[in-house]
Amino acid sequence: MAITATTLSAAAGKGDVIVNVASATGITAPNFTSGVGITYLQVDAELMLVTAVNGTVISVQRGYNGTLAGAHVSGAQVQIGAPADYAPQVEILASSTTGIQTELGLNWPAVFLSGSADVIPAGVAANYVVKTAGVNAMTLAAPTAAQEGNIITIFSDTTNAHTLTATSLLANGTALKTTATFPAFRGAGLILRACNGVYHVLSNGASAGVVVLT
Repeated sequence: MAITATTLSAAAGKGDVIVNVASATGITAPNFTSGVGITYLQVDAELMLVTAVNGTVISVQRGYNGTLAGAHVSGAQVQIGAPADYAPQVEILASSTTGIQTELGLNWPAVFLSGSADVIPAGVAANYVVKTAGVNAMTLAAPTAAQEGNIITIFSDTTNAHTLTATSLLANGTALKTTATFPAFRGAGLILRACNGVYHVLSNGASAGVVVLT
């Protein structure tokens, strides 16, 4: 099944095992014995396993597949998919004789951010899309050595001047920067690579969509 989307109709606390959605279309009650009807929900950076469905009231297992359970605001985007939709989307094949690498089709599902102060998990490779109606004052902590080389992308899907605070972690110039300020420009974004305990800025946009680093 293809990934579809709805929204939370009520806020969900970090420990809540029931979430309320605006529409339950595509969310199915699972049969764990046969493996039929298993559905995942992705809210912000958290993956949830659906355990029961009662109309638009959905019982879930939180923090599934190694993701971190967190609080989510009412109106947050909810992505709905089957296990296959959240399988690894890229494979690298290398020839030991030629050294040539081939990268197959890449489809990197978005993690929607819709809060006013979202905390982006430090160093975790992901593709974030900011859907906040107002300004989202995001924060990002330092990556660990085990996360070396991970790439984080953050793009705005609204015309608001979002900010990202990563204190002395943004490598773009002679001194490390702390704040990235997005222009009020849909499509503005950052591409960051974890490197030696900081984030190298691979791209901060172009033309009117430049993200200003200070």
